[in-house]
Amino acid sequence: MVGIDARNKYILDTKYICPVCSLILRDPVQLSKCGHRQCQTCLNAEQETTIKCRQCHSETSLTDIVVDRGFKNDMKSLDIDCSFCQWTETLDQSHLNLKCEYCGEQLNSVEKINQHDVSECQKLTVNCILKEFGCNERIARVQMKDHYLTEQHQRAIINIVRQMFSQLNDNQMKIDLSRTTTAAARNPVATELEELYEIFNILIGGIETLTNDEQRLTNESLQIQIALLTLKEDLSKVKLSIEESNAYLDAIKHNQDILNQDFTSLEEKINDLQYVSYDGTLIWKIINVREKM
Repeated sequence: MVGIDARNKYILDTKYICPVCSLILRDPVQLSKCGHRQCQTCLNAEQETTIKCRQCHSETSLTDIVVDRGFKNDMKSLDIDCSFCQWTETLDQSHLNLKCEYCGEQLNSVEKINQHDVSECQKLTVNCILKEFGCNERIARVQMKDHYLTEQHQRAIINIVRQMFSQLNDNQMKIDLSRTTTAAARNPVATELEELYEIFNILIGGIETLTNDEQRLTNESLQIQIALLTLKEDLSKVKLSIEESNAYLDAIKHNQDILNQDFTSLEEKINDLQYVSYDGTLIWKIINVREKM
C-alpha cells in the first residue's frame, strides 16, 4: 500500500507529499535526523536498518524514526479531490461507492481503491517490471503472462543475466587478485562462482536458442499465412472457372435440345414430302391400316 492519490496532489504543499511514492502521506513518520516525513508503508517497504532521506540524503537509524500522529491530525483538514470521480471533501471524510474507472469494481473507501489500483486491478495498464532493463512496453495486468513470452521481455531477461555475469566476473577477478601464491587449497568461493558462471552460460544459451526458435517459428508462420492466402485466391479462381464451365455446359445442353427439336421437325417435313405428287396423280396416305381393317 502506498500514499493517497488525489487530483489536486500537485498543488498541495510539498510537506504533505511523500518523497518515496510521490502521493499524499499515509500514516506519516518523521526522520528525526532531518525532520522530513514519508509514508509508514513506504518506510516498511525499504527494509533497511538505516533510511536515507529522499529529499536531503541524510541518514537516520530506524530506531530514531517516529510516527508523527500530530502531523496526521493536521492533515485531516486537507481538501482532497478524488482521482476517480468528482467527490471533494477533507481527508478525514469517508468516500463510499467508489468505482474503479478501468474494471468497474465497486469499493467502499479511497484506501481500498488506491490499493486496488496499485496491485489488484487486472485491466489497469502498467509498466513491465523489467523496465529498467530495456522492456519499456506498457501492458494490462491481465495480459502480463502473455507479455512474459514476448521477445522484448526475453531480451530484458538476457540483459539481467549478462549483468549478473559481469558482476560475477568482477568478483572472480577480485578473488584471483586476493589469492596468495602459497595457498594450497582452492578457494571454495571461487569454485562456487565458477559453477554459477557455467550455469548462467547454459541459461543464456538456452534463452538465446528459445529466442531464435521463436523468431524462426514466427517467420514460418508468416510464410504459411502467405501460402494460405495464395491458395485461397487460387481456390477462388478454380471455383469461378468451374462455375463458368457449368454455365457453358448448360448453354450447350440447351442448344442441343433446340437442335433435337429442329431435327425432329425436319424429319417430319421430309416424311411428308414423300407423299407429295408432282404429276397430278393423287397419292393417298393411309395410316393405321391394321386398326381400320
